[in-house]
Amino acid sequence: MNEIVYYSQKDKRWASIPYTKRNDPKQTIATSACGPTSFAMAASTLRDQSILPPETSRFAIDRGYRTDNSGTDWGYFIAASNYYGLACKQTGNFEEVKKALSDGALVIASMGPGHLTGGGHYVLLVGINAKWINVHDPNHSYRYPNDGFVTDVKGDGKIKVDEVVFRREAKQYWVFPQPVKNEEDKPMTATEAKAFEAQQRKVGELESAVTVLALKVKDLEANVPAPKWFVTEFGDKVLEKINDPKGTLDFWRSLAVSLRVQGYKKVV
Repeated sequence: MNEIVYYSQKDKRWASIPYTKRNDPKQTIATSACGPTSFAMAASTLRDQSILPPETSRFAIDRGYRTDNSGTDWGYFIAASNYYGLACKQTGNFEEVKKALSDGALVIASMGPGHLTGGGHYVLLVGINAKWINVHDPNHSYRYPNDGFVTDVKGDGKIKVDEVVFRREAKQYWVFPQPVKNEEDKPMTATEAKAFEAQQRKVGELESAVTVLALKVKDLEANVPAPKWFVTEFGDKVLEKINDPKGTLDFWRSLAVSLRVQGYKKVV
């Protein structure tokens, strides 16, 4: 997998950008765009390109997925995935989520009140180790309860959360599997690389052989003895006047034309 991207919705580059459908100045990316920010992290990672929260937030507003007062509608994630060319599956099954994380997928979770939010919140699940879920929380400065269910809190938004929290507090999930690479994009195995190198050597040998053969053919073409039709028309005597009676077919044709112009007759 590519390095997993992290974005904070409170990043000063976009924190104050409005995220509202009713011109409410209090609704900004910092206060309300946890969903688009989580999606921006997933899309940037899986597409291996920079897809920023202002862009994904604008998509939600323009397509009608920004609600009046409840953040981002659940339907946003499938629509945004289709737009950005990502596979996405919605599920409420946490066992399915754990299997997907083990397979390298990224997962967005819609959280209810509890350890990660006081109301509603979206976070990105990026890995799993036994019962601990690695999480990228777009609200990097949230104060989590100090009860042992959330660890590795450094204020950078990257935390570890006991799976119990998701079993009790998550409402829904959106699974984003790793993009399937085309066969030609996959790296060669050691065996395939060895076979390819052998094939390349054989191609090189064949190219050298063809070059040598072409030179031989060219040499033969340049040393053609007098054609039968030339001898029939002009006889053997004229050949005695040529130092090296060999040449290309064009040479013999040109010589024949010249002799005809001169009125040369066959000597018997």
